[in-house]
Amino acid sequence: MSDHDFSGVDWQTARYDDKEFTPGDPYEVARLGKRISDTARLIEEQAGKLNNLVDGNGWDSDAGKAFTRKTGDTVKLLSQSHQRYAAAGAALGSSVPCEPVADSVRENWATALNHAQNRVRAALKKAAAADADSSNYQKQIDQHPSGDDNHPDKQKLKRQKEASDGELDAAKRELRAALEYRDTQAGYAAKAIRDAIDHDGLKDPKHHWWDNWKDWVATIGHWAGAIAGVLCLLALCLSWVPILGEVLGALALIASVVALVCDTVSALDGKGTWLDVAIDVVGVLSFGAGRVLGTTFKEAATAARGSSALREFLNLRGLGVGEKLAGEIAQANSGVKAGKIAEALAKGPDSVLPRMKSIVKESVNFKAYFGDIRTAVAERGAEDPILTRELPKWRGLSDSVFKGKAWSAGGLYAASQVLPLGAGIVNLAPSAGWEPTSVERNQFDGIKHTAPLGANGIPFYNWNWKVSGG
Repeated sequence: MSDHDFSGVDWQTARYDDKEFTPGDPYEVARLGKRISDTARLIEEQAGKLNNLVDGNGWDSDAGKAFTRKTGDTVKLLSQSHQRYAAAGAALGSSVPCEPVADSVRENWATALNHAQNRVRAALKKAAAADADSSNYQKQIDQHPSGDDNHPDKQKLKRQKEASDGELDAAKRELRAALEYRDTQAGYAAKAIRDAIDHDGLKDPKHHWWDNWKDWVATIGHWAGAIAGVLCLLALCLSWVPILGEVLGALALIASVVALVCDTVSALDGKGTWLDVAIDVVGVLSFGAGRVLGTTFKEAATAARGSSALREFLNLRGLGVGEKLAGEIAQANSGVKAGKIAEALAKGPDSVLPRMKSIVKESVNFKAYFGDIRTAVAERGAEDPILTRELPKWRGLSDSVFKGKAWSAGGLYAASQVLPLGAGIVNLAPSAGWEPTSVERNQFDGIKHTAPLGANGIPFYNWNWKVSGG
């Protein structure tokens, strides 16, 4: 009884058949129950006629005996079907009595629903009256000309309001009891029907987990998308950590591809939308963009620092510092190994920003991601030789061009990761009641209910211009 919360109820407009109270029409339930009971009687009559058909002489031939066996099997099935229909008809009921019924008696659903609705009507009537009186007394208290709370009139009004509040609480208790009665009686009816189905001897088709494979695909796609969002966020924040950044990136790519495949199946089936697929595609492509642009940014930044190191090396040489010492100082101050400096400078600024073809190609290149992991593991702790003899070859380079390219690549890298990641996260929608709506915002739900952005299905088969449902 404590499960029913009435904190948001407007007692002046509440109806007995509102969804939070006792929705449904007991007379429609009774009509359905009567039809089912009539069907049960018809089945019983036909089973009896079949029995009478083979009960007599003239059936001693082989054909007659075979017919008798088949008829016996059919009669058995009809009898079992009769049990199922009869139980369902009895559980639903075939009429709605006018006289009151006892709360503690087990009733059919039509009778119980009607009784529950009558109880709810009475409780709501009391609640509306008590709520109106309480509001009226409170209004008189607020508008009373005396500022003294101990004024006799005010004290009387307060007592009257407290009495009205008590009546409202009593009406709420009656309402909870009526709803508890409804729930108990609904459980009785459902159990009676279920018991008949489970024990009537009919062989219902055996259900397997793959019968609902489309729902499984949708669920897997949902969780793959959620996992991909978490891994992408971690990969973005920890991209600077050797090995871990590469591993997180590879795992996030796998989860994103799984989500893309599952969402595509759901869109074809009409359970999802092509907007979901588009967001997934952008997310997968962002991995390729991130890999290419991230590498580009690192190379451009390395080249920019290398150019500064070169200038510092030349200045030290001009001051008479030895070649080896000048190279070591320049390398230490730049924070970049000399071999990496030479490699980055050799590529030049024109090769820094990648083409779209490279981004698309790298988006689903799993081999490249695992290659990054092997490279990170192999190079961890490795030392490049001090290539002081190579540094003077880049004497004419300027660091300004490389700095500009580094900033451009860095900005594109951030945009390529943050924007798709944000779109994917806000598109997540809870698939179960326990999932937090504060995290899974489902911000695009309104768009998906707008044509053609919520389109789904296959043209000329199950195409819809917007997703169905609430």
